[in-house]
Amino acid sequence: MTDARSTVPLADFRVQERVRVRFNEIDGQNIVFNANYLVYADIGVTEYFRALGEGQPGPYFHQYGTDIRETHCEIDYHAPARLDELITIAARISRFGRTSFTLHCGIFRENERLTDIEISYAHLDTDSGQPTPLPGSFIAEVRRFEARTPTQG
Repeated sequence: MTDARSTVPLADFRVQERVRVRFNEIDGQNIVFNANYLVYADIGVTEYFRALGEGQPGPYFHQYGTDIRETHCEIDYHAPARLDELITIAARISRFGRTSFTLHCGIFRENERLTDIEISYAHLDTDSGQPTPLPGSFIAEVRRFEARTPTQG
């Protein structure tokens, strides 16, 4: 993951969802079990598309005869979250490719960065399963929405 991701402040994420760490999310060390950060990231993805006014990502892309699939994920752990703490799941689209995009999810306790997660999604034709260019309307909508303009490339 690029160092630039870990410098994006909480205030630059337009989508922020607060959750409380539950007992079933912690491990024997009394901190959030590492795999649960991906569950938090999935909450961030859902809330991101909801904030765009699109609801779930699937139906949004289905109108184009396409869908998205996760192709890559990177996680950097900076500090643990603990039982009963309030954490903020923050999400933003950080990059557009021709047939893909990357969502950056930051997990914070107050303004302390706990975790950075980058998830890359391929945009696929539902019939062929082959990569297809992202809809221009989606790119334009995200660019209007974001506090920081996603990179292209």
